[in-house]
Amino acid sequence: MEYELHFQEGFTGETVTVAVDGSVVARFQASTRMQTGLAHIERLHLLPGQEVTVHAGDEPGGATIAVDESHPFVVINREEDRLVVGATERSPGYL
Repeated sequence: MEYELHFQEGFTGETVTVAVDGSVVARFQASTRMQTGLAHIERLHLLPGQEVTVHAGDEPGGATIAVDESHPFVVINREEDRLVVGATERSPGYL
């Protein structure tokens, strides 16, 4: 299934690393565009039950997300050097 990670508010150019079941599958620089509130969309082909881990910048912790086929869209915001994650069944909209 296609799974979308929507990196939104709070990203200021830090390197983001995305791993699936412990293996890095993506690495990119994320910067939030003030006009849209979007920094980056990462599309992944995943199976239910796989685990996605996201790290941003030098922060020690990250966010771990269990793939859920009923919620294929995940929004990720950076607040005070931590990642806040929420899953939804609908794609977020941007201007």
